[in-house]
Amino acid sequence: MNNFINNEWSPLEKKLMISTFFLLGVVIGFGFSPIKKGIYCGNNNGATRFIKKEEKDQ
Repeated sequence: MNNFINNEWSPLEKKLMISTFFLLGVVIGFGFSPIKKGIYCGNNNGATRFIKKEEKDQ
């Protein structure tokens, strides 16, 4: 860590390196995390109405 701090990089380069490795860790973490209940895209607010076949024919 001392070698990283005392390196000849500018503060902007240090911030970019830290943010790059942080975001890489987030991406790798999402990749290795288990999916517990599957993936569901929707809001499940109960505002859907299913039309029965008999109602559709009328």
